[in-house]
Amino acid sequence: MRIYLQLTRSLERLGASFGIAALRISIGIIYLWFGIPKFFPGVSPAEVLASKTVERLTFGVVEGTAASVLTGTLETALGLLLISGRLVPLTGIGLLAHMAGTFTPLFIFPKETWEGFCIGTLEGQYILKNLVIVAAAFVVIGYSKSRGRPEPGPAEPAELLGPVEAAGPAGPAAVDPAASWIRDKAR
Repeated sequence: MRIYLQLTRSLERLGASFGIAALRISIGIIYLWFGIPKFFPGVSPAEVLASKTVERLTFGVVEGTAASVLTGTLETALGLLLISGRLVPLTGIGLLAHMAGTFTPLFIFPKETWEGFCIGTLEGQYILKNLVIVAAAFVVIGYSKSRGRPEPGPAEPAELLGPVEAAGPAGPAAVDPAASWIRDKAR
């Protein structure tokens, strides 16, 4: 049990120190991974659906290769901004707007994205995985440098914290600011 507690505390500290940056950078890598192939016709497996979607959403103003390159440019720019850590809140807004666009084929091309009720085609599943990216984007935006760290939730009584968290300044709670905040409010 002691090894388990030490391991979990180490992972918690690692996650608190690097988790948000790792999440931001990994989303950026995904954006590059999906964006760069769109610059090369016939390389991206999402090229046809992305082009059709952009064409439909722009009422035919942007179509074909131009639609693919436009999408690739947006995705690559978002990826580079996420990896660099610059303009995170603004990048997050762009990411969420892009994600809103990526979900539209589920509604405007249902025959290509659904095999049946709640059964997505490969393209539909490819789109639905973006739910994780949206959730991750909210976390990254919530912890962006310009906003600071969100306030912890309401305090819990010390007796609900357990022996490790209620140990006081010498215990593991001293390392975790949220646990310290809860402990102080419970007093």
